Amino acid sequence: MSITVEFRGRVARIVLSGGIDYATQEEFRNVNKKALSADGVNEIHVDFAEAQFMDSSGIRALLILKKESEKSGKSLFLLNCNAYLLEVFEIGGFNKVFTF
Repeated sequence: MSITVEFRGRVARIVLSGGIDYATQEEFRNVNKKALSADGVNEIHVDFAEAQFMDSSGIRALLILKKESEKSGKSLFLLNCNAYLLEVFEIGGFNKVFTF
């Protein structure tokens, strides 16, 4: 598991890999704070290309990121979700909350 953030112009790209769960939630929140506080960023992309699974603590971190990004006028997009992750979002109704 790793969570990193990359900055490219006005976009902060949060890259998730492995499992996103209770054990990684603090690291996820710290990376989210970096993306939110970066000067000149107006979009945040969360890239799930290398993510294998996510539990409710990962979804909670995403919901907090969404709330904080809206407060700061930044757009949030979830990218490259596999079929399993899309199903997790759909079952919880979060597919209507996030932009994919």
